[in-house]
Amino acid sequence: MTSVLQDLLNSELTEEQVRIQVQAQFDFIRTEAEQEAKKFGRSKSLGEAKSLLEFVDLVRQAIDDYENRQGIQEPNKVLFTEEEPDYAARTETITFSLLRREPGAFAQGGPFEGKVKNLRPRHRETSEDPANPGYRQMVSGYVYDNLIRLTCWARTNKAANARARWLENLMEDNTWWFVAQGVQRVIYQGEGADIVTVIDNNKWYGRPIDFFVRTEKLRTFSEKTLEEILIKLVVKRE
Repeated sequence: MTSVLQDLLNSELTEEQVRIQVQAQFDFIRTEAEQEAKKFGRSKSLGEAKSLLEFVDLVRQAIDDYENRQGIQEPNKVLFTEEEPDYAARTETITFSLLRREPGAFAQGGPFEGKVKNLRPRHRETSEDPANPGYRQMVSGYVYDNLIRLTCWARTNKAANARARWLENLMEDNTWWFVAQGVQRVIYQGEGADIVTVIDNNKWYGRPIDFFVRTEKLRTFSEKTLEEILIKLVVKRE
């Protein structure tokens, strides 16, 4: 049971008193979130805020759109996946992996260098709950700093190098689009050491490229939902 619910249940609640307690608790949570937002600002994205997994989908869309515009036929398109390439793969492959993920940092300096972390939800807005007239809902969010790796795999060194330059250009050209779609930041962080792996006696050559990506996860906190939970808990306790 969360500490919020436990604190409320410690009071001598009756079903009639729940509504008043819920309103007070909702206002308390909203006030705390608003105070947290004052430290960092609301930091509203241009588009609807995107999570890390949604960013991965945006990268997939960018690759697919570019290849379609270039007239690349399906059998020759690059494979974008979260899995390592295997012997059965017939085309060049780009893999996604997560190297580091932390609460968003806000201060001067480069990625991950800020000392002030987004450890509590930041208030976005409070509005009437459209599904429950007379009740409110609050939208809050957590910002995350992610270090991701996109690795270009090919059967030869030359092809891997060419694909890595291709991917760098694609990510640079689409940075504005990622931001417009709700990703707060995408920053190139450099290329790692070359990789050579052997799968069923066949070599794959890899070129890892790292990017700093700032994403956000939004949560909706409903006054109506809190009330329903508390009523159920009060009835159960009795």
